[in-house]
Amino acid sequence: MDNQVKEKAKPYFLKGDSDILALLIHGFTGSPYDLRELGDFLSAKGVTIKAPLLPGHGSQWQDLEKISHQDWLKAIDQEVNQYFNAYRKIFLIGYSFGANLAITMARRYPEKIKGIVCLGASVYLHNDRLARMLLPIVNLIFKKYKKSYIKKKLRADYEEHGCYTYIPTSSIYEFYKYIDNITKKELAEVTVPTLIIHSCDDKVTHFKSSKFIHKNIGSQQKELIILDDINHNPLNSKTKDEIFGRIEKFIQSLKGE
Repeated sequence: MDNQVKEKAKPYFLKGDSDILALLIHGFTGSPYDLRELGDFLSAKGVTIKAPLLPGHGSQWQDLEKISHQDWLKAIDQEVNQYFNAYRKIFLIGYSFGANLAITMARRYPEKIKGIVCLGASVYLHNDRLARMLLPIVNLIFKKYKKSYIKKKLRADYEEHGCYTYIPTSSIYEFYKYIDNITKKELAEVTVPTLIIHSCDDKVTHFKSSKFIHKNIGSQQKELIILDDINHNPLNSKTKDEIFGRIEKFIQSLKGE
């Protein structure tokens, strides 16, 4: 039986007063709570917000072991499809691995998706080559990997939000499968307007991930913003007000098209 989803990790829906919907997609081992402040901000501007919970997330790390990368893709595809008839303008905002899922949906539904926002996207992790090389060995010995970058004093809050401090090693394989077999191969086919934001001091995903996306994505309308900040989640950073404004401006610039 699956573990119970944490209260703060539950999906949320915020009804706006316009025909614009923003689907907020959290990252690998994260939860919808990671994007809650952005959701509240955009909702106050009239945008309807839906923030789903990816399969295997929001409870205990053991639940993630049962999930494949195809499960994440299927879940987001279903989320996007249910709103096509209800909203004329749909935007996808993905954080970390959520950006990878947004890219796939933009490739699949270019006539339905107005634009995507990629925040701290996942293509290259720090020490990526070493991690890939050691993963088969680690997987033979350990069932889980502890996130060393989470400070002990922050761990309780992190877990309360439904985020995992441990990652099943088998799930890391699924993470890499998606990047290598889907994200990297799809970029050239994505044509919708794209806003890409990353921190140059991100300690989890390397900012060259966003440079790679900007260079290889097929969109004619694309913008890359590299921030000087230390937080992997730019929405929790000292520059979040600027980021919120940039995202709102991006949405507003496309709402009349």
